[in-house]
Amino acid sequence: MTSSPKPLPDQWTINLHPVANLTILTLLDDAGVQREIGFSPLTPPGTTDRTVGALSEIADPGLRASAQKLISTFYERTARAQANADAFGAAVPDQRHLFDRLRSVVPGCLIELDVDDETLAVILKMTATGSAAGALLSLVARWPGSITADGQADGITQDLDGGDLTMRLDHAHADDFLTWFRSQP
Repeated sequence: MTSSPKPLPDQWTINLHPVANLTILTLLDDAGVQREIGFSPLTPPGTTDRTVGALSEIADPGLRASAQKLISTFYERTARAQANADAFGAAVPDQRHLFDRLRSVVPGCLIELDVDDETLAVILKMTATGSAAGALLSLVARWPGSITADGQADGITQDLDGGDLTMRLDHAHADDFLTWFRSQP
């Protein structure tokens, strides 16, 4: 069963930018922010750098198919990111409580959830400054999932910028860390 092509969202556009023998297609939202990029090989003769508000404005069937693929990819990636966010929410339904508790253990800790642009998975980002940075580092170091025999576990990064420590945990590690933290006194 095939599904019908997804429409270009209202007020969104596609920028067509021919370069040598390919065309770069950029999906732009209603504020002009880039949402997805794709390519079409073998730019048809006469293709000009322009922005279109509807697929029907693209005369060449191959270029129009590439634009449709760009739109479909955007919808697929959005659905995958939403599914990952929903799965994280189901795995950690008490995240608000856990974040409040984490802030009480690491005062001033800024806690954010984000989505990785490549994997579309949830990322837990925790940032602390000064002595709170030490408390955050100590807390994460106590968690058994933070290290392996080879050092820091894959999927966990730490950045020290001035006095700010930022810890990023990928989806699986964030879930594991919060599950472990839930059981701590």
